[in-house]
Amino acid sequence: MAHSVDEFDREIIALLQRDGRLSNVEIARTLGITEGTVRKRLERLLDEGVIRIMAVPEPAALGLSATVIIGIQTELGDMNEVAQRLSAIPEIHCINLVTGTYDVMLEAVLPSAEHLLSFLIDKISTIPGVRRTETTHVLRTVKRSCDWAVPRAPAGASGSSSEPTSGGDQVLPGAIVVS
Repeated sequence: MAHSVDEFDREIIALLQRDGRLSNVEIARTLGITEGTVRKRLERLLDEGVIRIMAVPEPAALGLSATVIIGIQTELGDMNEVAQRLSAIPEIHCINLVTGTYDVMLEAVLPSAEHLLSFLIDKISTIPGVRRTETTHVLRTVKRSCDWAVPRAPAGASGSSSEPTSGGDQVLPGAIVVS
């Protein structure tokens, strides 16, 4: 279900993406709205599952210098079970069920490229239902998922209003929209 996100919500999200430790007071000051409005909006965004506030570790700073993307072909009907078993492997931080050549695509971080062989043999290939894998070593990460801007709703879509949802505040003039 799509949730209604207006310009103030987008601005709050963008500020927190840059610095997740910003206080409600700092956000309110930056946007020219009250701290109470920021607090209510954050509570709603969190309660509705629109955002999560969390720390995002930098793999290289933790000694994890090898990032790999692995495509996995599974036995017919085993895709969900394979994905469940993969989710228990701590080196894997993203698992997607996909269409196309592969059934599952994952991203993992490892201490080094030397650890890749044992990771594939001891952890991935031992999962029942894994038929074939193809591994791509990431040379450099240009953008992380936490860097993306919340898109605007298409014109005429419900919930695309830029009007604030709490009384008394005005729409931020000249709001910066990253698209």
